[in-house]
Amino acid sequence: MPNNLASPVRNFFEHYLTGEKGLSSHTILAYRDTLKLLLRFAADHHRKSCVDLTVEDISAETVRLFLVHLEKIRGNGVRTRNTRLAAIHSFFRYLAYWEPRFLVASQEVLGIPFKRHASPVMGYLNQEEMVHLFSHIDTGTSQGKRDEAVLRLIYNTGARAQELVSLDVNHIRFSRPYLVHILGKGRKERTCPLWSETVDSLKNHLEERHVKTSDRAPLFVNAKGQRLSRFGLRHLITRRVAIAAKTSPTLLTRKIGPHTFRHTTAMHLLQSGVDLNMIRSWLGHSSIETTHGYVELDLEMKQKTLQSCKNLLPKMEKGGPSWQQDQGILDWLARL
Repeated sequence: MPNNLASPVRNFFEHYLTGEKGLSSHTILAYRDTLKLLLRFAADHHRKSCVDLTVEDISAETVRLFLVHLEKIRGNGVRTRNTRLAAIHSFFRYLAYWEPRFLVASQEVLGIPFKRHASPVMGYLNQEEMVHLFSHIDTGTSQGKRDEAVLRLIYNTGARAQELVSLDVNHIRFSRPYLVHILGKGRKERTCPLWSETVDSLKNHLEERHVKTSDRAPLFVNAKGQRLSRFGLRHLITRRVAIAAKTSPTLLTRKIGPHTFRHTTAMHLLQSGVDLNMIRSWLGHSSIETTHGYVELDLEMKQKTLQSCKNLLPKMEKGGPSWQQDQGILDWLARL
């Protein structure tokens, strides 16, 4: 069997990622971009065309040089570097399965470690900021009705940006019990309960568009009538935060985007006493460890609050316990 990369690369995308793994189109496109960059780099490095590249050309050493190229030349951060490496690992795991004679070469690439990086502090809005944000939306306009419905739904569900903009009208159950069907990462489906206020806001938005609740139409659209994109969602949130920030300067102290609302949902659920496993299911986390990060953040916030309250208490007298102040007792103990 020839060592060229054409067959394994094609099978990787056409059969493995779609048929066996069932990954989303966005993940597949991210994998595609990574392999395109890697193959171009390898072709330049070995001074040959991409069609002439062999499996041996994509060695562990070549992959390491490619990762350095990403950081030093392309200016990618550690998180992007690790994301690219994860895609490469996935391809070489498939390659080892597809053709066992490439097992050793695949193991060498799979042995390349991810770089450690500092995890960013999860930002979220407190309840006063959320109320303030909604109070500055003019629901007397079409745009205001849409924006309120968008923000109510993303706060109610904690949905990821892509999950939200991919929703159609028929994904919402407008009769009791109110709920929404969400297609999440790895094409995993989950249902999330909806508050009656959220459903009312969605109905007002759809009535403004003259869309029936049973229609198979995008739930949210832009000014051109096209499905709202992730970038459109981010712009919507940025604009609404800027308006509310005029009378609430704390909103300017951090970068607020769609994922901020996801963190906000999780923190408010946790602070309301909702079980951690329920929050995991609510947000669609594959592991409880991911959800546990909110517990650590909540404990950290409580610790800071406790520390600020400490100064309100009267100071204890210094000098230690009374037995330490009685030198006679200490001398007696020392002579035992």
